[in-house]
Amino acid sequence: MYSWELEKFIKERHYLVGGDDLVKILSLEENPQLTNITFSSEKNLYTICDKDGNSFQFIAMPYEEAEEKGLVRKLQKDKNL
Repeated sequence: MYSWELEKFIKERHYLVGGDDLVKILSLEENPQLTNITFSSEKNLYTICDKDGNSFQFIAMPYEEAEEKGLVRKLQKDKNL
């Protein structure tokens, strides 16, 4: 995602991100412009920075809440296992 897309994505979620959305934001494959990712466990707060000097902050949604809201993709079990 471009930086403006990241900003919009976070804002649309009211700065509370969880489940697959959290994985998408933190993915360096989808967001190669990210240069720094920090997490404050005290505040449950992520701060991500990009190559252009932008900084974005959001709160990590608890896993149980993300699951309840349908934000966690259900993994299909491999029939061969």
